[in-house]
Amino acid sequence: MRLLFALLLVAAPSLADEVRIGHLSLKQDPRYVQDWGYARLITPPPVVTADAARMAVSDLQFTTEAVGLTVTLDAQAANAADLVATAQAMVAGGDSYLVLDLPGAQVKQVADALQGQPVLMVNATAPDDSLRTACYPDMVHSGPSDRQQMDAMAQYLRAMNWEKVLLLTGDQPEDAQLADAFALSAERLRISVEDRRAFTLAADPENREGNNIRLLTGDVDYDLVFVADTRGEFGRYIPYATQLPRPVIGSVGLTAGSWHWAYERDGATQVSSRFDKLTGRKMQPEDWDVWIGVKSLVTAALKVPQADPVKMREFLTSGDLKLDGSKGVTLNYRAWDGQMRQPILLGTEDAVIAVAPVAGFTHQTNDLDTLGTDEAEFHCS
Repeated sequence: MRLLFALLLVAAPSLADEVRIGHLSLKQDPRYVQDWGYARLITPPPVVTADAARMAVSDLQFTTEAVGLTVTLDAQAANAADLVATAQAMVAGGDSYLVLDLPGAQVKQVADALQGQPVLMVNATAPDDSLRTACYPDMVHSGPSDRQQMDAMAQYLRAMNWEKVLLLTGDQPEDAQLADAFALSAERLRISVEDRRAFTLAADPENREGNNIRLLTGDVDYDLVFVADTRGEFGRYIPYATQLPRPVIGSVGLTAGSWHWAYERDGATQVSSRFDKLTGRKMQPEDWDVWIGVKSLVTAALKVPQADPVKMREFLTSGDLKLDGSKGVTLNYRAWDGQMRQPILLGTEDAVIAVAPVAGFTHQTNDLDTLGTDEAEFHCS
């Protein structure tokens, strides 16, 4: 034990004495708050991703203490109207790193307001591809993009020879965003979107084709139905109700994500068990996104002298970062868009069905780059 401590101290560069990491979330985040106004709907326990941030700091405490590095976590939640002011106050108070658990629109607000400030932001949970193409010089993305997740889904469909898809989408902007990402992924692998149809919850007799599942899924041939319903408004009504007996994927049925509590390989059970013991609930993808984001910052702080935010981002995206996310491969951030390379888990409510990249999908430099926008096709907006 003493020898290990000595080796850590000798190997360490001139490190900062303290690293302050802020965790900023939105009160009443619509992604987590489901106020339906009626009963008979199973709602999950509230997601509080600050729990995952605390676990990441705890997981690396042995190493940070060995080199004399203090990691201080500053977890705050703000109303939408106070979000930017809270972020600015956190930076002014000494938080050099902000892990953002926010919807895409709020991530953009905070990022725009903090441009030029001495801070590195980690977008942990907003999957918007537009945040990647915004090319913020002071931001990386630990959670997967819509395109990464939809490429994973498309790879699985191609491997299963399911080539014809009926796409159903809700009326939220995020629904359209997800549907667009899937359409691009499907096109890449020559999977045909036979039709794209809008679902509405309104019981309007003049719009029966928009709220009657059998009518909505009729008059077209398809191998499966893709549902884009990010708020959970109608997707639960689709399985077993389609005109043709077909699988349902997307927001319900088979879903894509960064994590699944039922994943049992690559040390995942230990991560899930620690989180369950800490919080009393199952680890959700958003929890993993925050956990790995904080873990990447602390890992980099052990390598970068004085933990300067600019040099930290350079290190994170240099290819030198080697991060264990308990998903079987080493993780790091891409240089061109700041996106974390990572496998995507495809699962049902209580089981993991497949892991992408799916066998047979390879890349000339890194197979993880078969998921998401590759360097050759990436352009800043």
